[in-house]
Amino acid sequence: MPPLLPRHFLIASLALLTAGGISVDARAAERSTFLAQADNPFNSLVGKRREKSKERRQQAGAVERYVLAGDGRIFLFEERGATARVRFLCEADDQRIDCALDDTAPSPEIYQLNAIRGPRGDVIYKNAQGETLLRIAAYGGATVFWPGEIQGTAASKSFGDDHTLSLVFEDRQVATMRAQSAAAHISAKTGAPILFDISAAPRASGSNSAVLADAVLTAAKGIARVAKDPTGARVIAARIKKVAFAPGKTANVRLDGAVLVIVYVPNLDIDGRPSSSEIAYFLEESL
Repeated sequence: MPPLLPRHFLIASLALLTAGGISVDARAAERSTFLAQADNPFNSLVGKRREKSKERRQQAGAVERYVLAGDGRIFLFEERGATARVRFLCEADDQRIDCALDDTAPSPEIYQLNAIRGPRGDVIYKNAQGETLLRIAAYGGATVFWPGEIQGTAASKSFGDDHTLSLVFEDRQVATMRAQSAAAHISAKTGAPILFDISAAPRASGSNSAVLADAVLTAAKGIARVAKDPTGARVIAARIKKVAFAPGKTANVRLDGAVLVIVYVPNLDIDGRPSSSEIAYFLEESL
C-alpha cells in the first residue's frame, strides 16, 4: 500500500484548486460541456467548415472546379475575400451568346459576385443586381443557378489546374471580330440592323484590347437577354441603331438617342466594363 500524502499537502492542493475561482464542480461542468460539443455532429461540421474557410482565405485566388451532377457541365469558382468570381465554361455547340460569338476561342463571361452569409453556415453569392448565382453549403457541396436557368442544380468539386479568373491579353483584331459577330447575332435576334462600333477605341499597335473585347461580349449578352422576350426584341429594334464603345474613367452604360453607349476602362480587368446583367437591367429600365 503506497504511503498516504501528508495532510498539509492535501489542504494546499485543495486551496490551489479553489483560489483561482474555478471550483471542482465548475471544472466538471466545463468538461461535460466539452464532451457534449465533441459528440454533436453539427458542431463538428461547423468546426470543419470554419477550418476550410480559414484555409480558403489563406489561399485566396485559388481557382476551384465544380461539375454539375446531372450533365457534367463545369464552372470555375475563385474566392477573393468578400467577393468571388465565377465562370461557366462553354461546351461543344453551346448556344449561349458569349460562347457563340468567338468560335475560335470561346470566352464565357466572368461574373463578379458578393458573398452573403446564409443559414446553417452556407455562403450565398449574388451579383450586383441581387441575383443568386451560387450557394456553397457548409459541407462543401454547391447549388448553382446556371445562366438562363431558373432552377438551381447540384454540383460537386472536381479537379483541375485552372488559371486565375481574369482577362487575358487580346489585340484589337479580336475586338473587331467580336463586334462584327455581335452585330450579326443581335440583328438576327431583333430583326433589325444594329451596328457594334469600336472606332473610338485606341488603335495603338500592340495595345491590350482585352477589356474592350470583353465589353463587346457582355454588351451583346445583355442585349440578347432582353431580346429573348418578343416585346423586348421589338423595343430594341425600334430604339437602338448602334452600340458604341468608348474608353472612359468609369465603366457605365447610357443611351444617347438611338445609340447605346458602353463606356469601358482599359487595363482594369472585368471591373473595367459593365456586366451583362448591368446592361440588361439598364435596358429594361430605360427602354
